[in-house]
Amino acid sequence: MSREWKALWLVSLASAASSLDVTLMFVAYPEILDTFNDTPATQVSWVISGYNIMVAALLIPAGRLADRFGHRRVFLWAIAIFMTGSMAVGLAPNAPFMIAARCYQAFGGSSLITSGLALVMTTLGPQRRAVAVGVWATVAGVVASLAPSLGAVAIEFVSWRAGFFIMIPVGAATLVRRNLIPESAVDADVELPDMVGVVLAGLSTAALVLGIVQFNEWGSDDPRVIGALAAAAAGLALFLVRCHRHPAPVIDLALFRNRVFASTAAAAALVGLAFYGLFLSLVQFLRGPWEYSTLAAGLLLTPLTAVTSIMGYASGRLMERFGHRVVMVPAAGCITAGCVWMAAMAGLDRELALVWFPAVLVMGLGIGTVFPGVNSAIAHGLAPGQLGLAAGTVQTVIRIGGAVGVAVGVAVVGGGDFDDYDTFFIFLAASAGLAGMAALGMATGNKEN
Repeated sequence: MSREWKALWLVSLASAASSLDVTLMFVAYPEILDTFNDTPATQVSWVISGYNIMVAALLIPAGRLADRFGHRRVFLWAIAIFMTGSMAVGLAPNAPFMIAARCYQAFGGSSLITSGLALVMTTLGPQRRAVAVGVWATVAGVVASLAPSLGAVAIEFVSWRAGFFIMIPVGAATLVRRNLIPESAVDADVELPDMVGVVLAGLSTAALVLGIVQFNEWGSDDPRVIGALAAAAAGLALFLVRCHRHPAPVIDLALFRNRVFASTAAAAALVGLAFYGLFLSLVQFLRGPWEYSTLAAGLLLTPLTAVTSIMGYASGRLMERFGHRVVMVPAAGCITAGCVWMAAMAGLDRELALVWFPAVLVMGLGIGTVFPGVNSAIAHGLAPGQLGLAAGTVQTVIRIGGAVGVAVGVAVVGGGDFDDYDTFFIFLAASAGLAGMAALGMATGNKEN
């Protein structure tokens, strides 16, 4: 195996730690609620939402830091921060400490995503970028597919805390073999982003999530809900104005003049909403209405993540050959079909053969295609020096979408009523369908132009 391929696999494995963390958190979430049962569930949900919001706010600065100081250097620092953050999460004595630890972990997670993806896209050269991203997505998928079962075993026989220590050996091994990762170009002319804009992005998303999460508990006419949603809208408007006027904006709005990039960003936001909301609802559905144990729920989620991992490399090759639109549109349709199937067919009685497995397998086909799709399409028509920023932008909208998806999920299915799950599955189906419509603009192949 050549040095380039070894580097690709190593970076992909280390980057997959963030995928493992996402999957594991959803499996552990019901147990975390039980551990911190003296804290309202809406507050505990910030262990998921807080991380996503922090990552979303920090991704663009992380991308610019990676472009300015070198993708390799930032990547190695990100691994160290992510490892220590995982340890702090596992040792958390209470919910506020855990939320704080998750926010610290987000500093590493944001840099791990942007610098890792930038390294992946340059490892094999521009002509094989889709293949490299496919490998990256496959490794992330394999790790994510193991996370539900490994995490469930750790939770069942030890504690949910033990699950977060799984990531430490992966990071340590990467640091030991860091000599395989090639040095990357440093662009000292890259300006650091507008930090006021960074704060506006984080606060606006947090206000939106707060308004959604507390919508049912406080009531739609509560001044706190109205104020949170109004603050989110005002913050977003100020953020866009800031991005338009500042010389080093958080998001370069000029990127959106590229039709493929704009379509990809829209699809990415909706895909993030559907994926995070879907994972939350499936775990809650298995533990709630179907009353499965944590171990059983983790094992039943494995087919979803396993199919996702299998599709990563294959979908990358398909998009490399035929272009993204041809592959992405039906993939989004698969997610929609799986959600509709759950809403239409799932009842209070457990039905694995007819309902569960068909739904999660079809969802897995779609998820395993759309994520490598949005991550590889962003490079279409952009200069190499823009890759870190582009990667950060798309990952930002994925995480913002994910934070909204989790917030809606907590608001809709938090009460545990069976009918609420049907409503949420239909909402997720609509989100995935809109992602497919956005993907119509992702024309990257010769046959699509």
